[in-house]
Formats: sequence, structure tokens, C-alpha cells
Amino acid sequence: MKNYSLLLLTSLIIISCSDADQKESLEPESPASNYVEYVWHSAEENFNAENLATLISKWNTIIDGYSCDMDGANILTPTEKRENHDFVWVLKWPSIDARNSCWDIWTNDYAADWDKTIDGIMSYDPNNAFMFSVEVGRTPKEENTSGSFVNTFYFCKFNEGSNMDTLDTYREDLAKINNFSNNHWYVLLDPTFDPGPSAPDFVWLDLWGSDEDKNNDMKIWEATDLPARAESMVNCEEFSNYGVVIR
Repeated sequence: MKNYSLLLLTSLIIISCSDADQKESLEPESPASNYVEYVWHSAEENFNAENLATLISKWNTIIDGYSCDMDGANILTPTEKRENHDFVWVLKWPSIDARNSCWDIWTNDYAADWDKTIDGIMSYDPNNAFMFSVEVGRTPKEENTSGSFVNTFYFCKFNEGSNMDTLDTYREDLAKINNFSNNHWYVLLDPTFDPGPSAPDFVWLDLWGSDEDKNNDMKIWEATDLPARAESMVNCEEFSNYGVVIR
């Protein structure tokens, strides 16, 4: 994969999402769908703002053209370079049946032509599509209508002496903090696939409206005893992204 800078990728994606046809989809921070699927993508030699914008428009036209019960879609750009993908195409689903039906039609009727359309611009492997069920832990105070957001995934394993009961108590105390930013919310993600023997005990996803909101909320959190409790409770891998809404 090419070493595209965060600034370049973020700029390209934001430009690509300026189409007025997306106006009904600006709900990245509203309560989550029942399922969310992450499809890893690589940027190729002809990846640029104009080509990405064209592909997003064509993809939306395709999805609009057949019976696909999809809640929406985002693109996530890692804040730090990843070895296995340049960006993630995120699909939001109301049910597993809806997801399977859309993918079946896509695979049978559109995938071959799409692969030709994106050739040289971006690539993806359907095997690198990972779907999770979603449990909302905190609902945002206000809908984020900006079309952009930031998020952080935490893939966590319990330390000795901790378990889901410990996590539940932590979440109860976290819920008592009522002065986080208006667009903040979080979910727990449960894989619908076999994650293998090294799977985390749980996946936590925080979402904010902006970096500024995230930084302010982290200061509020750090002023409590929750960071020390979290450190005692779990060991987590952390992955942050910038996100934009494309559907």
C-alpha cells in the first residue's frame, strides 16, 4: 500500500462527500444501526479527490438502483498508517438478512463491473469485511449534522480478576458523567464472525463530533478515577480514525 498522508486522505474524502445528494445522510453520530460492517480498502496509484468522488457517486447510484436495505455508509481514515488498509468503507445494516441480501445481489450482478470501475484507484477484498452487532452504551445529546466525526476503537482483554461484571460497574459510573460533548456516544461491538483464539474480550468504540470535542472529553474523563480503574481492568489496543458520511 502507498504511504498516503492523513491530511491528503482526509481532504480527499471530505471533498468527495460534498455532493448535495448526500444531504439526507448526515447522521454519523445518531444512535447506531443494529449491525456495522467494516470493509478494508487500499488506495492505488490513481487515487485522488476527483476519482474518489466519482466512485462514491457511482456506488450510491448502484445501491439506489436495487432493493438494498442499508442504513447508511461512512469512510474511516486512520490517524496513523496501518499495514493492512489505507481506509475503511463502513456499511450500516438493520439486520443480518438485509446485509446478506444486499451482498448477494452485489456479488452476482455488480461486483465484476465495479472491480473494473475501481481498477487503479482503489481495491478491496470481500474477505476483509468484518461485521459486528452493536450495543449502544451512550446516546449523543444532539444529532451531529456536520457530515464528519472522529472515533477510537479499543480492542480489550480483561486483566486477571476482571470480567464483564467489572466492566458493567465501570459503565454505570461512566454514565454518571453528564458533561461530555453533545455529540459524544459509545457502543460495544460484538463480532458476527469467528475472531479466532486471540480475540479481545470486548470491543469498545467511542465517537465524537471533532478532535476538539474528543480532547475536552478526555480531560473530563481523566479528572476522575475511571482511567486508573480502566488500566487495572483491561489491556487494550487503540485505533483512531477520522470519519465522513458518504450515504
